[in-house]
Amino acid sequence: MKELISNLLAMDLVHARGFWLLDTSFFVSCMEHKDREDRLLALPKIAMTSFNMEELVHIDRMLGHQARKNIREFLAKAKMTVITIDVHPGNWGQEKEFVKQADPMLLNKIHDPSDAVLLAAAIKTHSNVLTKDKHHLFTVVLENFIRQYDVKVFKELHDIA
Repeated sequence: MKELISNLLAMDLVHARGFWLLDTSFFVSCMEHKDREDRLLALPKIAMTSFNMEELVHIDRMLGHQARKNIREFLAKAKMTVITIDVHPGNWGQEKEFVKQADPMLLNKIHDPSDAVLLAAAIKTHSNVLTKDKHHLFTVVLENFIRQYDVKVFKELHDIA
């Protein structure tokens, strides 16, 4: 899988704008339900951060055979971008600093820095987020907070108008 990821278009945070950022759990869920793939491919400018790609590589062996196969096929054909960020899963200090750079108040809304990294990347790139974690991470208070950045968070593809 690392080779497929390395073949994707990489873009630094400074130049990335207006993407649909996929959370690791959202991407895996789409690949476990292949019928969602066409809707995902129909989105303009889909991307994952390098942080989320590292998470994906880490959990790869824990996924079922069909999900892994679907992920490999998707990565081989999709026009997906990897937005490179200098943050790695498990490095709490890096995560916290990255989130603070996006907005110092963000960690008051999302207490776990690893959960806040994707939203911080969305703020920095003026992108929207697709995540399965919306139910407990992205509350009404947080939605009101991120409104100032014109960032939207969605849990399902069909929620996108």
